[in-house]
Amino acid sequence: MHEDQMNTGCRHCRRSIILALLLFGSAQALAQETTELDKQIVESTETPAESEGVDLRQRLDQVPGGTNLINITTLRGSLSSLAKVLKMEPGIIVQEFFGGNDQPRINIRGSGIQDNPVSRGIQILHDGLATNQADGSFIIGLSDPGQTKFITTYRGANATRYGATTLGGAVNFHPRTALNSPELQLSAEAGSFNFKKLSLSGGQYNNSRDFYVRAEQSMSDGWRSHSKANRQTLALNSGWQSAILQNRTYLNIAQNDFDIPFMLSKERSKKDPSSVMGDYNTAFDRFMDVNKRDPYRKTRQLRLANKSSVTSSAGTFSLGAYAEKIDDKFRNPAIVMDTYENNFGLDLSFSDDFYWFSRHPTEVRLFSYFNYGNMPRKYTSIHPDNGQNLQVFADLDQHASNSVAGAEIIQHINDRFKFITALQAVINQRNIDDRLQGILDSRFKYQAINPKIGAIYKIQSETLIFANISRSSEAPTFWQLATSSPNPNDPLNAYIIIRDLRLQTANTAEVGIRSSREGLNWEFSSYYSRVNNELISEVQDFAIDGTTVNYTHGTVHRGAEAAIRQTTSSFGPVDFSQWYLSYNWSDFRFMDGRYKGNRIAGIPQHQLAAEVIFNIDQNFSVSIDWRAQPQSTFVDHSNSGLKQDAYQLFGSKLQYQSSAGIKLFVEANNIANQVYQSAYVVRGYSPDDPDVPAFIPGPPRNYMLGVSYEW
Repeated sequence: MHEDQMNTGCRHCRRSIILALLLFGSAQALAQETTELDKQIVESTETPAESEGVDLRQRLDQVPGGTNLINITTLRGSLSSLAKVLKMEPGIIVQEFFGGNDQPRINIRGSGIQDNPVSRGIQILHDGLATNQADGSFIIGLSDPGQTKFITTYRGANATRYGATTLGGAVNFHPRTALNSPELQLSAEAGSFNFKKLSLSGGQYNNSRDFYVRAEQSMSDGWRSHSKANRQTLALNSGWQSAILQNRTYLNIAQNDFDIPFMLSKERSKKDPSSVMGDYNTAFDRFMDVNKRDPYRKTRQLRLANKSSVTSSAGTFSLGAYAEKIDDKFRNPAIVMDTYENNFGLDLSFSDDFYWFSRHPTEVRLFSYFNYGNMPRKYTSIHPDNGQNLQVFADLDQHASNSVAGAEIIQHINDRFKFITALQAVINQRNIDDRLQGILDSRFKYQAINPKIGAIYKIQSETLIFANISRSSEAPTFWQLATSSPNPNDPLNAYIIIRDLRLQTANTAEVGIRSSREGLNWEFSSYYSRVNNELISEVQDFAIDGTTVNYTHGTVHRGAEAAIRQTTSSFGPVDFSQWYLSYNWSDFRFMDGRYKGNRIAGIPQHQLAAEVIFNIDQNFSVSIDWRAQPQSTFVDHSNSGLKQDAYQLFGSKLQYQSSAGIKLFVEANNIANQVYQSAYVVRGYSPDDPDVPAFIPGPPRNYMLGVSYEW
């Protein structure tokens, strides 16, 4: 997409925001017809948001495996990025790339851990409907936590119902609506590195209809050179319900732009972490000059979705549909990749309870899911001296489709014990047509049957244990099938390779326990996965020339995920306090072959997070948080070269919230000003030259201030 098209997209986004606010004003006028019955609903002891949270918790308690439930509105401090929301959770590993709304590396149980950035291995959902592209890839920067009320995650093969077939499972964003959000809310944030964010949202509802709109803009200069970011989002949804029917329509518009400051050598990331390649006069600085080559990513999204459900004596039938258009310009220091994506999807399900064998129910769920996408992608070389675009060296017309059908049966044996069986049939197709020369035309078809059995036993009313055995599968995305081979110093000889990749499959066993008592919640999950034909990605010397292969000698992913949260009624002069601790252990290894016995690079073996919150009174609270990676981590599969250093980060938040709807917070991050590497590119073997860029430094000490008012 050309720059004039980008600017036109900005103007259209701003006009859409203005139009949405005008529509919201009209909705407020219509809402004056609210009846006395509506007031009774608002004044009930359990709000719609609380009911939604309870319902989500009950759904997750039906899963015989690791899950997460995050209530966004209970989190303190800034929610300006997805990394801030997920970084404390068990089972979710977050590695920030550039510290903003860009492309943090989100990892669950080893899903796509070597990709730079991670763009596969997890099913991303918006109210249960997939936001992944048809080839399975996703753009994580389009997921806006500000539009979200709750986030649920189904780790591993526990996301069978939602069409997820991958090792990482699914992350489901449950959006804000007029039923679970304030009638009107205005919020603003500002902070270090010239960060600014402004949002306005509101909604109205009566007996059967509701309407909600939210507009947000955030921007930052970034803490490194060449790291500006700007994101604008607009979200609208409208609902209608009767005694048996529920219907909701969503419209999402987003544009997300950010500069890419690129990697640094290990020594530079420690001595001058705010610099970029090109700031010095070394051979690599002259060769990979970020200031000249100007890497960035600019993404535009337009998405329309609808969900309907009918509940009667015959059961609950649900139908979801979505259509999405994405324009994505991704420019690294050597090439530009322009992708124009059109995606369509359908999701159909049925559920009901039957009493076939005894007074205890048999829950039956049938589901099917289909999506299709056209993703043409052009590859253009970049001039090494002035950063100008050269010729298009590849033009691929890419088509992908996925068909998933399955069933899940939950048999209640008695009041304490339930047995779960599930089966999922999957067909993935990936077609590539070479529009320049025709020599790269390729057809790929993948098929899999993924069974699952599990059990849940309730020890007490608040404590249950679970276990499951499952199979998962993952088809490669077009980013893995069609890989570019650029030479930054010889752009005229860049080319594309089509790789004949197989389906990645895994057999997983998992056991765990979770408990929720008054004032004390804790959980523990342990898993062991044998992975066949794992999709292993590596980059070479330039850190942009990545390749993906099937590792045919087998790999093992095993780990443990634990968390505990306690609330105490008093702590000296403090009215009540809370403390929280999470721990992730990840031990992923190659079973045989050239890396036999080595750890799979890309993820720390140990990661801890903790937070202590002191509620001084009903309005004022102070918290201290801590995150640590206590061991250094190899960045190569050979486990013989460069390492990411161990680190620990401290932060603090002060928050004031009044009964009048005013909320203020001050947040400090990396208080000790720790110099560390937040992420890195994964290689098979570390380069001999220590000046080769490999690491992304983490941000130094920084502050944020926020205020919001709701009524």
